[in-house]
Amino acid sequence: MSFNEGIDKLNSTHKDDYTDILPVFIYAESNEVQSIFPQMDRAIKKCQLMIENHTITDKAHHEIADANKYTKYCYLLMAQANLYKNEYIASIDELDYASREYRKTDMRYEAMIWQARAFNQMGAVSKSEEIIDYLKNNKELSKRLYPLLYATIADYYERIGQWEDVQKWLEKTVKTEKKKQVNARYYFILGQLASKEGENAKAYKYYSLTLTNHPLPELEFEATIFRAMLFMGGDKENQKVKAELIKMLKPTKYVDERDQIYFALAQIAAKEKDTPLYIKDLNKSVRVSTTNATQKAISYLNLADYNFDVEEYVRSKKYFDSTLTSLPKTFRGRDSIVAKKEHLQKLVTYLDIIAYQDSVQRIAKMSKPDRDKFINDMIAGEKKAEADAKQKKQDSALAAQNGTTNVNQGPALANGKWYFYNPASLQQGITEFVKTWGNRILEDDWRRSKKTINANAVGTITADASGGADSTKAKKDAKAAKDSANDKYNEAYYLKHLPLTDVAMKKSTDSVIDAYYNAGAIYKEYLHNYHKSSAEFEDLTSRFPENKYKLLVYYELYIIYDKMHNDERRDYYKNLLLTKYPDSQYALLITNPDKYAHQREATHQEILKLYTATMQAYNAENYAQVLMNAQQADSTYADNEYTPKFAFLKAVAIGATQGLDAYKNALNKVTVLYPKDSVKQLAQSILDYLNKKPAEKPVIDTNRVTYSQDKDSIYLWVLLVDNKESQKISTMVSGITDMNAKTFSQDNLTSDQIFLNPNQLMVIMKTFNSPDKAKNYYNFINGTPALFKTLSPDSYQHFYISQKNFRLLFKHKKADEYMNFFRETLI
Repeated sequence: MSFNEGIDKLNSTHKDDYTDILPVFIYAESNEVQSIFPQMDRAIKKCQLMIENHTITDKAHHEIADANKYTKYCYLLMAQANLYKNEYIASIDELDYASREYRKTDMRYEAMIWQARAFNQMGAVSKSEEIIDYLKNNKELSKRLYPLLYATIADYYERIGQWEDVQKWLEKTVKTEKKKQVNARYYFILGQLASKEGENAKAYKYYSLTLTNHPLPELEFEATIFRAMLFMGGDKENQKVKAELIKMLKPTKYVDERDQIYFALAQIAAKEKDTPLYIKDLNKSVRVSTTNATQKAISYLNLADYNFDVEEYVRSKKYFDSTLTSLPKTFRGRDSIVAKKEHLQKLVTYLDIIAYQDSVQRIAKMSKPDRDKFINDMIAGEKKAEADAKQKKQDSALAAQNGTTNVNQGPALANGKWYFYNPASLQQGITEFVKTWGNRILEDDWRRSKKTINANAVGTITADASGGADSTKAKKDAKAAKDSANDKYNEAYYLKHLPLTDVAMKKSTDSVIDAYYNAGAIYKEYLHNYHKSSAEFEDLTSRFPENKYKLLVYYELYIIYDKMHNDERRDYYKNLLLTKYPDSQYALLITNPDKYAHQREATHQEILKLYTATMQAYNAENYAQVLMNAQQADSTYADNEYTPKFAFLKAVAIGATQGLDAYKNALNKVTVLYPKDSVKQLAQSILDYLNKKPAEKPVIDTNRVTYSQDKDSIYLWVLLVDNKESQKISTMVSGITDMNAKTFSQDNLTSDQIFLNPNQLMVIMKTFNSPDKAKNYYNFINGTPALFKTLSPDSYQHFYISQKNFRLLFKHKKADEYMNFFRETLI
């Protein structure tokens, strides 16, 4: 039967995402549905013929329900085929007809259950809920429909995320479903749900039941892996599981699944607390990965999490980078992985700043002789390392040559090929040449170290040298200095990075202070590693006692040690703040947090009131008042959340009262002082405008066409082709017509051709009675590029379009505008 062929093909080609709870039913994804179109179309066509030829009607040409006992099944089968084609509206209409016309038979309830399935799949769960509520307690429902109903109810609850109800209804399903292969999927989902709740023993049982119910090959493999990762049997059974996994690693079997097998072995090693083996198997999982990018990402993620847990944050960050390279964007939990990676990226950056600035400061503080010696030693080390690497490369090439060729054969042949086609032989020859002759230019008399110089060449050289010698020398000197600064074998290359002036040293120290504070904050706020955070803050206060974060760091350490239950260090910083800085906001925050909060709120209201008044003055173009208010904010409420906004308003007021140069300076100050605030972008955009000529105003097209997203009753598929390709159209249309007869026969499509404009021809397929059908046709055509093989790649484009929008397109002749609308709203 065509329908069953389509279902078998879908089951054999469909790829489930085992990183998430499996859906109850298998449906074709958008990239899979094309493959089952022919089978489903044949099934629909046969059903239509059956209905046309064997339906018995009364005198008014109304069908006599169940006069032919097979007709009702044709309606159901057509609806099921349309559901698997993702044509939900057509499916629901056919099921609605069947449930009404055959209301006195079991067909009514079966059609209603399938209708609920269709509503679930199209996302209209409120519609399916009405049907399910009606059927749940219906006494007339035949027992043969129980498995279908229970599974549909489980599917509904999975769609809305009520996992306990999914489990409840699937457990009822497996008690009534007689098909073992169907039950295997349900048992696997029950295993996933049990594992999700930490009920590993129950999960182990369900995965075992999956394996005893003759699952599909892919599901059998996954159930084996999932059960193995639980490692829940006795010692003897656990060893049997490990042996089974190792046996699955044989080279002739499961080649593309070896990454999953090694991952499962890694999870077993983790349960056995064998950390080295755990890391080893995860690395093997990554190395042998072939087609499963998600598994590769998960293995990397495990490595990242392990290194994170053992506080190897630099290595962890690298593994998170690798994870996100392979991880699908739809992976559940991806956002939290991205956030963790970004925090680690910032942390690594700050730690690198500390290490780098400390090293360059140490070198800069050396005496000149010591610094010169240090740099020269570095240069010597670089040269030696490069020479060693070059020699190693040459040795490898020589070893390869000796291993593949007989030295007595001479250089003429290598594996039957000419000498110069053998890279190893060629490299050996180059090595021997350089040893004997050194690096020589390929030219006449290359063997001679002293050659006769061509007279004509001398004349040319001396003529060039005689003019402009001084200016050329200056340019050469400048270039030489620049080259020296970029040459890692020149001292200038290293000196340019050292803070050798007081200004440069202060800038370097400030960056170290900022990096210490930011690293400590990341450890505390994002990584919740209070030990590391306190170490960074302690180092900061020890190395730079009077740093700009001093009081804030004291308070942070007070909070951190309180969380760590280190009463001695907590009280130390508490007393430090209360005795030496009793009037600070941090002292008040410790002694009277409620009063601090009240004062902070009162201050916030005062700042907000002043800011509102400043905005009113700005809108009234009272720039003198804006300047006064901004000055008051600076002096009275320093460093508050509105400080950047006051600074921007002040800059605008300066521009209005003090001229263009003052305006630019004020805006520049805003961009430098507040790089993370939104006013930075605003100030920068004004600066960009001021620093160039105003751009011409764009010409606004008042005749721009507005296309509608409203649903229509008729849709068309359109192929838009350059007129120069018109001679090739007939062959291509013939191919599409043949495809329509095989795959879309029930749609009764017809073609037409019409010029959109003098340069473009439209080939039109009509008509589709729903956007879903038109979209499915478009997707199918899109996945069959061979249809367009006679056309030049850039000479055509295709789309589907409602009849209403087609009229607009044909009237205004603007295909590009519709294509923009189509890409933005319909694809």
